[in-house]
Amino acid sequence: LPSASPDSGPADKGGAALMDWYVLQVMTGSERDVCTALRRKGVQARAPAQRMDIRRRGQWQTEERLLLPGYVFVGAEYTAALFHLVSPVSGVIRWLGLEHGEPQALDTREALRWRLDSDETLEPSRVLFHTDGTWHVLDGPLAAFAGCPVRMERRQRRAYVTAELGGVVRRVRFGVVPVDGDAQ
Repeated sequence: LPSASPDSGPADKGGAALMDWYVLQVMTGSERDVCTALRRKGVQARAPAQRMDIRRRGQWQTEERLLLPGYVFVGAEYTAALFHLVSPVSGVIRWLGLEHGEPQALDTREALRWRLDSDETLEPSRVLFHTDGTWHVLDGPLAAFAGCPVRMERRQRRAYVTAELGGVVRRVRFGVVPVDGDAQ
């Protein structure tokens, strides 16, 4: 297997995690339309989704929800041409992380944290709940946010994480699958 060099461009087969990823703020509800419009223009765009358990009429149902409503990730080398290609797309509000008029790319750790290396829908994280009220993330996307403030809602099968995205602190909702500590 050939390894990707540090100066690999987007045309290399080194994987999506090696390219620069930028964050766009978009009108809520238009994330998928913005992604489709950007892809038609030849720009790689992602709006990560996750599966969550939702309780309706007394029954748990699994639904697909956007991980970050109101945001789209763009994978490309930033140029003025890219800015003028992306900005007029209907639904795009602004680029996040501007410094000196240019958006700053997410670092590789952040890109992997937001699972930009994969087009797959994220599965809920499994969380081990102990009888003393403490909990531990076993696996899933929530594990990448160790060290971030988390509010766990076991009954609703949700975890709310406070994390930075493009220089702005955001609250992100994750689906969880509770695992009892006594059952293990």
